[in-house]
Amino acid sequence: MREIAEAVLRFPTVTFTAALVVVVGFWVLILLEPSRRDRIAHRVEADAPHPDGTPVIADASLVIALAWIASLGGSLLLRPHEAPQPLGTALAVLILIASLALAALATRLMTRTRRRPHG
Repeated sequence: MREIAEAVLRFPTVTFTAALVVVVGFWVLILLEPSRRDRIAHRVEADAPHPDGTPVIADASLVIALAWIASLGGSLLLRPHEAPQPLGTALAVLILIASLALAALATRLMTRTRRRPHG
């Protein structure tokens, strides 16, 4: 458990941890404030939706959550093989970029399958 907490607070994952805290806070506020939900929904509807028809905030939330998971996994895999400083930093940056790219691709695939017409 301590390794996970340390990985969450180290470089590649901490970037997405901060964003994930904001996303979770946003969705908690949406769920706990039903009287304000209509006003927020109208604001979100006023924004241009993503080309596939899903709200941009939903896509962004999914990308951030998936990137956090991928970054955490990459950090935990890299941890036992602590590389020397320049190589370790390069690998951490590679994990950051790869996790964001994989999360964006996975989100696109998920929203694409949800968009397909039924029957």
